[in-house]
Amino acid sequence: MARDYSDYKPLLLDKASLATFQSNSYRQFIHDAAIVSGIRLLLERHRRQPDWPYVDTKFNPNTGLDLGEPSYRVIFAWFLGRGSEALQGHLARLEQFDDLSPQERTEARQVFAQLVVNMTDAILRTAAHNNGRCPFRVNHDLQPIDEHGTRTEVDGRISSAGDSFCGKGLMAAGTDDYVRRGLEMILRTVENIRAQRYGVDQFEEQPKDISQGPRMLTLGAVSLLYRRTSDPLMRKAILEVGQEFLAYVLDKHYNPQTTIFSEYIDAKTLARKSYLDPGHATEFVGLGLSAAACLEMDQATMTPTRRQLLDRAYEQMPPLLLTATRLGWNKTYPGLYKAVDTHSRAILNDDMPWWNLPETMRAAAWCAKVTRDAATRDACLELLRMCHNAYFSQYPNPRNMLFPFQTLSGATGQVVDKVPAVPEGDPLYHTNLALLEMLEVIATL
Repeated sequence: MARDYSDYKPLLLDKASLATFQSNSYRQFIHDAAIVSGIRLLLERHRRQPDWPYVDTKFNPNTGLDLGEPSYRVIFAWFLGRGSEALQGHLARLEQFDDLSPQERTEARQVFAQLVVNMTDAILRTAAHNNGRCPFRVNHDLQPIDEHGTRTEVDGRISSAGDSFCGKGLMAAGTDDYVRRGLEMILRTVENIRAQRYGVDQFEEQPKDISQGPRMLTLGAVSLLYRRTSDPLMRKAILEVGQEFLAYVLDKHYNPQTTIFSEYIDAKTLARKSYLDPGHATEFVGLGLSAAACLEMDQATMTPTRRQLLDRAYEQMPPLLLTATRLGWNKTYPGLYKAVDTHSRAILNDDMPWWNLPETMRAAAWCAKVTRDAATRDACLELLRMCHNAYFSQYPNPRNMLFPFQTLSGATGQVVDKVPAVPEGDPLYHTNLALLEMLEVIATL
């Protein structure tokens, strides 16, 4: 039976206190309002559709309504990867969640483990059917389809976000064989990223500019693999990629003089564009510093070049974060816009998606940890407070077990029925994994 959250009250923070962020009461609130409630929602949906082999996100987060039978004919392959990574992340921490009953914990352990097996198996079968690719959208037979359900051909010459997420999803499964297969998938995307052959399956027109996104997603694979295996060759391979991509994004997409970050650079001239997605900027900071922590830990492979890069990242990431969020912050209805122009300061897209706030909270915790400047540390903790208040006061939906609304209007502060990427719920990836890592980082300050 679904848990009743009609009496939900957000915990609002008056000041940015490290003692508060490290307190048991704060951790308990995050667990109850995001982590445990999300676990309960997925378990409830599995009980209602026990024959659906994957994580069931077939509902509209903005209305809370089920999407209905036709939605089960479509599988977003990259959600198989995101779902596998997210559920495995929860499984690894189940004992931390005190509000789960013993029965709920047992059920979550059994259900989530089986779903991870099903999703990783589906990833491997999808890749086998599609020349090693995991396209954006597939049918029950794991064949690529368009938005109308018509069979299409997958472009085997490119990689896309589906390949990145599915590679990470295999790594999350934990066995050396799956980690190795996931690494192989990631390394194929790396070659295509270097050759500017990283595109999108769901659109005919391919990007003309170079986005930092593909390298950012790959940085997320660094800490995932490093935690999943001790194999020195696999670790060496992913750390080398992590070092290369971290340096590339800081070199090409960030201006240390202005502290302005650019989502895109010109494919020919490499000139930085003025388009800023604040959430993608903060996601880069969080995933980049998580990867940097692995580069730091692997002292046996430390080189002067890597040392210099890490010191540079610790110096440049905090101002990157603070400037990106300052430019993207909505002062009227607190939250982050989807897109702004860093030159004109115009708001290019006033949608405020849910996911950029938890991602920013993770990034703020990391920056508070790595900065050597007390004032910057305080500013990062203040940003964490602002994002905490904005998220927990506006996005959790008490009528849907606190699963977040996906989009608020920056013009009205009201929920709008828009979806950032796919017309269904996120499988506890953005919110939960970011918040869990935020808690772990903040505990080390």
